[in-house]
Amino acid sequence: YVLGSGKISRYDEIVRSESEKIGWDWRLVSSMIYQESRFNPKAVSWAGAYGLMQLMPGTAERYGVTEESSTESQLKAGISFIKWLDDQIAGSIPDKEERIKFVLASYNIGYGHVQDARRLAEKYGDDPSVWTGSVNEWLLRKSEPQYYNDQVVKFGYARGIETYNYVKQVLERYEHYKNIVNNEVIASVRPIQEIRSGSLR
Repeated sequence: YVLGSGKISRYDEIVRSESEKIGWDWRLVSSMIYQESRFNPKAVSWAGAYGLMQLMPGTAERYGVTEESSTESQLKAGISFIKWLDDQIAGSIPDKEERIKFVLASYNIGYGHVQDARRLAEKYGDDPSVWTGSVNEWLLRKSEPQYYNDQVVKFGYARGIETYNYVKQVLERYEHYKNIVNNEVIASVRPIQEIRSGSLR
């Protein structure tokens, strides 16, 4: 999904501005948004998540937004949540490239389920700080009773296959976006966005 002419979506400017504030590549965040909603601001999931970033009502409430809030406000809330997840994980996974995978997984399935998978990995001799071939495999096993009933598991059953695929697909699309969309900052855009952001916080 690309609009052409170096654009991913009509939300590029605000996604770029907000992503820059948290130190994330806006093309990666755009890949997440595509995975979540196909850039449809009116998307609603069976679980009640809504908007471009498919915020769950409880998460949205933490950031002061609702289903009726503007698309811009919902985007800011979703990106703030990414930052919160990144901060939670940074202490135990200092390598940013690796940590991104854990943040993506946590955004999709929930921080608690990912922490469960890390505890299982550690208990059974795998590296709890490595996603591919370690924690992602233990997240898959959280759909099996012998593992979701394990003593180290606090959040029970999880359908890990969806998150396993989510992380893979978001990162693959990100590589595609990097190949076709330049990452240079549009100088005329940033000050405007900063002013708008400041007026809303």
